[in-house]
Amino acid sequence: MRVKDKDHSSHGGHRALKVFLVEDNVVLRNIIVDALRDIASIEVLFYADNEVAATNWLSSNDSAWDLAVVDLHLKKGSGVGALSWCTTRRPGQRVVVLSGELTDDLRQKCLALRADAVFDKGTEMDDFLSYCKSLAG
Repeated sequence: MRVKDKDHSSHGGHRALKVFLVEDNVVLRNIIVDALRDIASIEVLFYADNEVAATNWLSSNDSAWDLAVVDLHLKKGSGVGALSWCTTRRPGQRVVVLSGELTDDLRQKCLALRADAVFDKGTEMDDFLSYCKSLAG
């Protein structure tokens, strides 16, 4: 199920999956954005590079996004704040953690905060992109 708001960007008659990205590393952010843009029916709406910007954008655009992709390790703040904000998301919105240095305990904490999936940037990027493709359908 997707958020039902009017949208003029589509591919093949289907509404684009709208993605919000929380990532502070410019090089990695560009790689992730480019990889997502290579997938049909995905539109990267906006990104934030710190916890305050992420939570401010999410609270001001609560129905604009379909998928939030959150890095936990930020230079300013933590992605956990954005992940926590997303616990009140709308039905159909998905949140995934895409981060590095993920321990089993950290993965469990993310899932307890209602993350739909958790991926390690270093070893599970292909799995993350496959997940995004499946959502974009």
